[in-house]
Amino acid sequence: MVAVLLLVLLAVQAPAQTASALLDRGIELSHQGRFAEAADQFVKALALDPKLAEAHYLLGLVRQQDGRTDAAMQSYRAALKINPQYADAQARVCELMTRASRGTETGYTEAQVACRRANALAPSDPEPYFHLGWLDTKTGNLPGAVQRFQTVLRIDPKFPQVKFELAMALADSQQLARAIPMLKEVVAAEPANGPAKFQLGSALAKSGDCKSAVPLLETAPDVAQKYYVLGTCYKKLGRDADATAAMGKVRELRSGADARMQAKYRAATAHKLLAAGKLEEAIAEYRAALDVQRDPTILIDLAVALLKKGDAPQVIKLLQTESDPVARYQLALAYTQLQQLNEAAAALAQAVQQKPDFVEAWYQIGVTQVTAGKLVPAEDAFRRASALRPDDKQIRLAWAETLRRLGRIEEARAQEHFANRAP
Repeated sequence: MVAVLLLVLLAVQAPAQTASALLDRGIELSHQGRFAEAADQFVKALALDPKLAEAHYLLGLVRQQDGRTDAAMQSYRAALKINPQYADAQARVCELMTRASRGTETGYTEAQVACRRANALAPSDPEPYFHLGWLDTKTGNLPGAVQRFQTVLRIDPKFPQVKFELAMALADSQQLARAIPMLKEVVAAEPANGPAKFQLGSALAKSGDCKSAVPLLETAPDVAQKYYVLGTCYKKLGRDADATAAMGKVRELRSGADARMQAKYRAATAHKLLAAGKLEEAIAEYRAALDVQRDPTILIDLAVALLKKGDAPQVIKLLQTESDPVARYQLALAYTQLQQLNEAAAALAQAVQQKPDFVEAWYQIGVTQVTAGKLVPAEDAFRRASALRPDDKQIRLAWAETLRRLGRIEEARAQEHFANRAP
């Protein structure tokens, strides 16, 4: 009886102990830069103990490092659901929401709520103050932004970008006497920082010091505003020919910028139409955007829409000569729709040759090989895809099914177990 009770006790204790060991191993692998292997350990730990908040958080870091921000946010929120006081997880939610706001120029209020929560949980962490400062600039609260950035500097004088952002907030507040010395510090510390050179040059020009502004502006990135300020300074310095040339450059760059903006606007309209299920209208907008400017990302977006329509021949026509790995992947999907498996396999092989960590391409290689009845290379492809993204349930299940068809039943069961318990 005692032996039986002991076995029961060990069975209860073992999962937590093993989960902790897997977590430690994952952390060790992360420190070595082996992030995919680390994620595999975190997935296995969570399969044993789904309430392990730290494993959710660490898996989120791996997902974020891999560029999968939605999946990362899911992990951070899972950690916070288990432990609402998890300051590090809340800080990452703040970061991701602020980054999303930077990309879409929306959602400032929601990001501020997340960052204030992070700030409350960890008042000595400079990062939430930094994000709140940036959000303040976007919502027109320049005094608040200045105060936040100054707080970051007090906590961590070496915090990346904070001096530049503080100087920008000061310049936008018309406090040039305070902004210029700080911008000079940034440029001295980072001589290759083109935006800082432009902002310093602009601030000096506004303060009337065109002689000092011109060398900075001349080496700043090529944007229309740079040449406009240069043209004004050249005129003040009596360099009329240079002023005329600079204003000509303004017109040239603005014309190109207008085309890019128009193409971007039409592509954004197409995205919304596609999301609303208006496929034909979306395709028409993507084509219109490409007529304005041939952008490879818009070309691929059009291919995705055409594949949804089932128009594989058009995708092949669009992408056949494109060498980008994502374009080769979309081309392979078109060939697969047409059951041209050899052509699909060739395009996928080119994609992973150029981009060996292209998870979706490895997965599609597995699908293509299964369709062709080639289970051994399919199993290899699914294994590679799962090694790169061990938290993906779909990949593990495809791998498990292929293992089962190869008669490797125990291996298949193991992968099914982790797939069904994956967060």
